[in-house]
Order: sequence, then C-alpha cells, then structure tokens
Amino acid sequence: MKLAVIFTLAFLALCCSLASAEICPAFLNVMKTLFVGTLSSYETALEFFAPDADMRDGMIQLRNLVDTLPSNTTQNILKFTGKVLKTPACA
Repeated sequence: MKLAVIFTLAFLALCCSLASAEICPAFLNVMKTLFVGTLSSYETALEFFAPDADMRDGMIQLRNLVDTLPSNTTQNILKFTGKVLKTPACA
C-alpha cells in the first residue's frame, strides 16, 4: 500500500508542477487504468511507452498492490486526486 500512496503522491506532484503546463494524455490513461481499469487495459496503456521488461514488471507489481487496496481506499484516492486536479494550482 505504501508504494501505491507514494506513486499517487508523485502523480499529483507531476500534475500540479508549474513546469508541467500540459500532462501527457497517455500517462493520464496509465494512471486511470491503474485504479479503475482492467489489468489488460492497464497493460495496454503501459505499452504505449514501450517499457523494458523490468519496468513493465514493476508497474504490474504496482497494479497488483493497488488491487489489494479496499475499494473505499481506492475511491478515496480517486476523490482526492480529482479534488487536487480541480484546484486553481492545477487548473
């Protein structure tokens, strides 16, 4: 669970970074499928970036960790992410 939280916080930092005026839509798709997509849709989203085997394995492990989170935790992470993305700093 700690890894999922760390990854989520890194994602939020990226989204709100002043240096990041636009977020890569393909990366947002990876993040979306990490939490709400199927494993197959997540793997497809990852392939857009052509990760090497170690990267792919690490991302699949992350997905497996996210899958162990209680559904209310996942929903709360998504709510928080949505709230942050709607703040003036990220709009």
